[in-house]
Amino acid sequence: MRRKPFWVVVCVVVTLALCDRIWAQQAADNKSAVNPLVRVLQAKGILTAEEVAALSQASSAGDADQRLAKLLLMKGVISQADYDQTVGTPGMMNASNAGTSSPTAIAAVYRVPINNGVGVAPARTPPPEEPKVIPAVAPLRVLPIDIPKQGGLIPDIKLGSGANMKLYGFFKASAVSDTASSGGPTFGSQDFPLPLLLADTGPTSDPQVHIKARAFRIGSQFEWVPKNSNFVVTGRVEADYEGDFTNQNSVNISSPRNGQLRTRLAWARLDTKVADSLPIFWEFGQDWTLYSSTLPSLFETTGTAISMGALWERAPMFRTGVQFHAGDLKIQPEFAIVLPVAGTSALTDEQRARFGDRAGPESNQPALESRIVFQFPVSTSWRGVVPAQIIFSGHHARINEIIPFGNLPTTVIPGAAGCGTPTCSIRGFFPRGLEIGHPQNIWTAEAQLPTPWVTFTGKYYQGGDLRFPFGGQLNDVFNDLNGAVTIPTTGATAVPGLVPVTALDSRTVLFGCAGATGAGATFNCNGNPIVAQSFRPVRGLGGFLEASFPLSRIFNADSEGHNSGWVLHFSYGTDRTVARDVRRSGANGLARTDLDSGSLTYRLNKWVTFVQETSYINTRAATIGSKTFRGLPATRAHSWRNEFGTIFTF
Repeated sequence: MRRKPFWVVVCVVVTLALCDRIWAQQAADNKSAVNPLVRVLQAKGILTAEEVAALSQASSAGDADQRLAKLLLMKGVISQADYDQTVGTPGMMNASNAGTSSPTAIAAVYRVPINNGVGVAPARTPPPEEPKVIPAVAPLRVLPIDIPKQGGLIPDIKLGSGANMKLYGFFKASAVSDTASSGGPTFGSQDFPLPLLLADTGPTSDPQVHIKARAFRIGSQFEWVPKNSNFVVTGRVEADYEGDFTNQNSVNISSPRNGQLRTRLAWARLDTKVADSLPIFWEFGQDWTLYSSTLPSLFETTGTAISMGALWERAPMFRTGVQFHAGDLKIQPEFAIVLPVAGTSALTDEQRARFGDRAGPESNQPALESRIVFQFPVSTSWRGVVPAQIIFSGHHARINEIIPFGNLPTTVIPGAAGCGTPTCSIRGFFPRGLEIGHPQNIWTAEAQLPTPWVTFTGKYYQGGDLRFPFGGQLNDVFNDLNGAVTIPTTGATAVPGLVPVTALDSRTVLFGCAGATGAGATFNCNGNPIVAQSFRPVRGLGGFLEASFPLSRIFNADSEGHNSGWVLHFSYGTDRTVARDVRRSGANGLARTDLDSGSLTYRLNKWVTFVQETSYINTRAATIGSKTFRGLPATRAHSWRNEFGTIFTF
């Protein structure tokens, strides 16, 4: 009986020692490290630093999971159904009362229980996965209407400023065989197709071979994730080496291998929602013009169907738009103010290098563009098929030619009257110089209709002065003296001492007199005043139709096999002018160019693609026998073009 107190003391000491170890272990468990997933959510801008700090103070891992689940539900990252499925207890928490402090025993991350064979319900069999399907051909959409989401970009690079970057691009090389050229010293040896009959080709059709590697393209998407903001901030920059070749001392002989880097895209964009439901955006920078929404899927992209039915451009702009929803239907109207560009061929090389264009900006008003996009699924039961789009767009700009008085000759024009002096010159009628303006108008209707078997795309356009967007057979305006007789300034019929008049952009300007007679020294205005010409836009129209067939899908190829990437494209494009316009002075006399094209594409994997493209180009003049081809009078010319190449995407 005397030993009983001793054993009591021993039991108490052992018990205290064990409790001390248990308390120490519990304290260590309570001071848990922050889940790496929490750090990822903080980096994405979903969680703030204060919220991460609060999570780190959780009493246990279970408590941290519970707090994280509440935060994600309140922020809308997960739905109530996702929350209930994760924690296994539906209805225990709603986003409306997620801020309450009532305790629950729910983990934000589902933990698989240990199956000890006691009281464990049999695991549910997951539903069978649907078999993968080869996607249908997606139309080429350079102006998609998908709304960017904050944190939606998975970056390749994180900048110190907080911006995220994702690089993209491709290496592209091709071999080209062309049975005819456009002719002449300026356009006779392009490695991309242009309308034919621009000049004589010599004694043959001037067949050519080119091997191209300058189509290399590189770009980057940008995203900024501002904290506690409803704005999504994105951007894009894109460039390629398809600019002009060099003309420098160090690389003048080897200029064919030195294509210059040029800017394609450079813009930044703000997206938000009005009243948390209506998406709206503002974009600033250089992007595709609004009439460029639909393009053919051609392999040749140095000059994508120039004056052959595509009608496209890129330009600096301020652009805005809003998106309405009605079920699966999305309607997005957009508006932009754009740099007005004349695209005149009269600029000297120095002028073009210094400021690119004159007559557009000197109109003192921006170009105005708008479009409306209707996007909808043709059928909701089709798998791997993107929605269809119907698009209408318009463009308006003013072009202004300035002729300073110093460019106007003082040579007396016989018989001219009305200038206020006994003898009259052209300058006498315009003592301060003059300006001559004209409109530039475009409208388009476009459709993109994907189906599981074939994707149809098409565009129709019409307008005047279509040179800048590569339409109207590269014509802009023709000269119109409105019935007056031209005062001759060149050749044997020129008035003695008179020289041609040019505007600031080097375009020739004509003057005349109503009722004038004679030529050369006998020219006489017969008492009539001198008048200046008008510039009339050359009217044009055109468009293209394309059918793209997903061969691998049609023939039920294995979506994971080597034959999953076969696609066949057929397209027809045409660009036409009003014949009576291009027969006038100042136009090039071309009536139309048609492009028939077919290409077979094989995608080896997500990085490597092989393409064979065959095209037939046919150009016609507005006047019979007015052009020269192979050293002979010609009205039309044609060319067969074959291009084979590879694209390595990154």
